[in-house]
Amino acid sequence: MTGQIENALYTNLLFYFVQYRGKHLNANPLSNHLILTFRSFYEDIVYSGLREDYTHSQRRKTIRFNQFVVLTLIANFTCVISYFIYGLYISALINLSSAYIFILAFHLNQRRKYKFARILSILNLNLYLVIMNYMEGLRAGEYFFYFPYFLVMTFIISFKRNFKELTFVYLVTILSLFFCFKYCPQENLYQVHIGRMFNNLYDSNLVISLVLTTFFSYAILRINRDNEAAILKEKHFVDTIYNTSLDGVFILDAGRLLIADCNNRALELLEIDNKKDIVGTAMDSLFTKEHIRLFKGIDLNPDGDSTKSWQGELSFTSKKDNTVFAFVNVVSFLDNNQHFWKISILDLSEIKMTQFELMKAKQKAEVASRAKSRFLSNMSHELRTPLNGIIGASNLLLQEQYLPEQKSHLEILKLSSEHMMILINEILDFNKIEAGRFELENLPVDLRSFMRKLETQFAAQAQAKGLLFKLDVDDKLESEFLTDETRLNQIFSNLLSNAIKFTHTGSITLGARKISSTSKKTLIQFMVQDTGIGISSHKQQEVFDSFTQADTDTTRKYGGTGLGLAISRKLVNLFSGELLLQSEEGKGSTFYFTAELEINENAKLYINDEKVKQLPVFDNIKILIAEDNAVNMSVARKFLIKWGIEVHEAVNGLEAVEKFGRGVFDLVLIDLEMPEMDGITALAEIRKLDRTVPAIAFTAAVYEDMRIDLMKKGFMEVVPKPFRPEDLHNKILKLLARRA
Repeated sequence: MTGQIENALYTNLLFYFVQYRGKHLNANPLSNHLILTFRSFYEDIVYSGLREDYTHSQRRKTIRFNQFVVLTLIANFTCVISYFIYGLYISALINLSSAYIFILAFHLNQRRKYKFARILSILNLNLYLVIMNYMEGLRAGEYFFYFPYFLVMTFIISFKRNFKELTFVYLVTILSLFFCFKYCPQENLYQVHIGRMFNNLYDSNLVISLVLTTFFSYAILRINRDNEAAILKEKHFVDTIYNTSLDGVFILDAGRLLIADCNNRALELLEIDNKKDIVGTAMDSLFTKEHIRLFKGIDLNPDGDSTKSWQGELSFTSKKDNTVFAFVNVVSFLDNNQHFWKISILDLSEIKMTQFELMKAKQKAEVASRAKSRFLSNMSHELRTPLNGIIGASNLLLQEQYLPEQKSHLEILKLSSEHMMILINEILDFNKIEAGRFELENLPVDLRSFMRKLETQFAAQAQAKGLLFKLDVDDKLESEFLTDETRLNQIFSNLLSNAIKFTHTGSITLGARKISSTSKKTLIQFMVQDTGIGISSHKQQEVFDSFTQADTDTTRKYGGTGLGLAISRKLVNLFSGELLLQSEEGKGSTFYFTAELEINENAKLYINDEKVKQLPVFDNIKILIAEDNAVNMSVARKFLIKWGIEVHEAVNGLEAVEKFGRGVFDLVLIDLEMPEMDGITALAEIRKLDRTVPAIAFTAAVYEDMRIDLMKKGFMEVVPKPFRPEDLHNKILKLLARRA
């Protein structure tokens, strides 16, 4: 045991020497290499078994236990050598057995069984001391090593956190010490045959135990000092963060309803001169009864964690009676079994003042807007009344007898007054849109008919200037749509008027193209194209600004208010679109936009009566039709029955699959978009029952490569809505003939 304790002392001293030498001495390369190798070996063992998910406490326990095992093992193996030298072979065998148990405890500690590992180590060490005292006798003084052993246990086991474990260790140690003095002989001559050796062992064990006890006492004091310095450093760090926070923080004693602490920002927010003036005072000196009632509503878990916090806006009154608006976060917590509230206060006073100023500015703007609207309304009435008289009088004069030289004057009067009326209307429309009082109607519009009306209206003006007017409308745009015809007309009137005004040679084109379609809506691109003077690239965005034209020369030459395009763009925005421009100076301009228009499902479908009457009747044909729209179902049913077909109906895909499974059908006609189950899924289920039955997609949807896509999914034909009866009849006839 003497060799064991000596080596333990040597190992600790060597460790501190390595640290000191690494910092202060310039060792030779070989010595430095040996020191680094020893340090690396030592750290590999001491830090083994650590895991990423360990807490700080668990890491410290593991490291300290590893240190304890390493020192004990070094002592054990050193003792083995010394015992062999002195011929104490039984003691050597006991040391080897004890070392094996310590290695086992080391591996248990690595496998997270640190509690069991520590118990095993404590029992092993006590058993070792008992056996060694028995084998060498009490005169050898092995019991002196219980004193440093007590100190080591205090170092390894935390008194506060593991009091029960420390009590157990001390109890076991006291029992083993009692056993030694009660049952161990004073001298044991099994190994020691020279009486003088007992005195030598006694003296050396006494000195070494005193040195070791002193060393461990110093180590514990140094660790405590380092811990105290670390705690003070951490406290200083926390205090720095606490007092430099942008949030004012109050710590309130929930039990006694006192102000326990606050940071500097809190003092600044509530205009408190000295922290001592409020710490320890009652909460109601700063917080209202409503505040305190709110704080009391924050509950706690039994373990002290906050089950809920409160966040929201509150107002406080400072010591100088100023109101402080703040965003507040309230959290409950326990410290030493005392209940506290942490109140974090973020100052919102400047934000509130800004909001107040914005609100005042908004109110002023609304008042100014209402005044402007009233002014424009009054001016409109005042201007329209005399203009109506002027226009009416000029029209009457033109219809009556007048001198030939008066005709030009009357026409100037009529055109000027009409131009003035257009100007007033544009200004009023622009004001309504700016004020957000413009709402679109949703009425049935035949788009092809609407586009032809525009052609009729503007073709004459274009031809009068020697221009060609072209109408380019997609043949697929046959549906009737629900939209605002008046506003669409206003958009195109502005665009077409500008196109005619700024074009001297060439053509004007009015176009509409179907981009995509579903059973409910269609996306359409509208276009007005001219071959006029064009607009330079750096001016193309400016032309959409209010009261702005491309340049002053344009204004002088062509006139106008510069409101037409601004109004048109805002109207297009109401249709959820954007008016865009492509133009090249000297070559012309193209204004275009897209609008998604709702299909009028109650509109009458286009039917050629002469062709329908000539279609032949089928014989013994049964068709299943799946369509969720009652109007489309009714129209399709009437034609199919007229052609001698037995019709079975389903209002969704799921019902279609069920009915197909119960009957035998020559053909299925399926809508793509239905509730419960869509047409594509329904056909996939039907194909599991009959892989060859002809299937026609009955759809209003339009997308790229639609026919190819539907053919891949099992359909054999596609009939678009609105359908032509002769088209449907021909496709049914073709599919039935192919199957026969």
